[in-house]
Amino acid sequence: MPFPAGSVYFPEVAINLMKFIVNNKGQGLVELIIAIAVIEIGIFSVWSLFLINFNAEREAEMRIVGTNLAREGVEVIKNIRDSNWLKNSNNELTNGNIWPWDEKLAAGDYAVNYDSAEPKQVNLAALYRNSDGFFTNIEAGEATTPYQRKITLKDICCVDGDDNFQCDSNEYYVDDLDNCPLKIGINVVSEVTWQISGRSRRTVVEDNLYNWR
Repeated sequence: MPFPAGSVYFPEVAINLMKFIVNNKGQGLVELIIAIAVIEIGIFSVWSLFLINFNAEREAEMRIVGTNLAREGVEVIKNIRDSNWLKNSNNELTNGNIWPWDEKLAAGDYAVNYDSAEPKQVNLAALYRNSDGFFTNIEAGEATTPYQRKITLKDICCVDGDDNFQCDSNEYYVDDLDNCPLKIGINVVSEVTWQISGRSRRTVVEDNLYNWR
């Protein structure tokens, strides 16, 4: 590069100036990389927090639904017992006898719907959502859900049951066999299971229903 006439060229000054420019360019590049890294860490942290909150909210929502489905199972059995009481009061007959309070509620594993007139024996029943938004065991034309429900019934038997059909003590036991001297109630266990993010979840509601009427 030509220099104007009369100017003095200092090689050392030119070299130092070039080094200063190059160093400034390198420093700016390092700052840019650091800034990008900080931004990426911030975005990743916010995204991770969002995913954690989303999964926790979904987990809580599914647990609430599962618990309510388990409670519903107990309520359906209770409604069947109450319906049996009503039929008994109206002197309705079944197999030539007055309708018993525990009709269709023998010991075993069952599937029930919110509108069940009687439970159906099954090991574990998948639940579907119908067009009205209710959960049901009826598969045809219904939307699948991750939930399954099983209702287990056991007899509550009086220890000193005798021919007068009265329980004269406060001692009783739960049994699922046909050796109950005097059946005074039903032990109901409603179990609901589901899958979320590849993990199994389970909730159980248990209640004892007695023939106290």
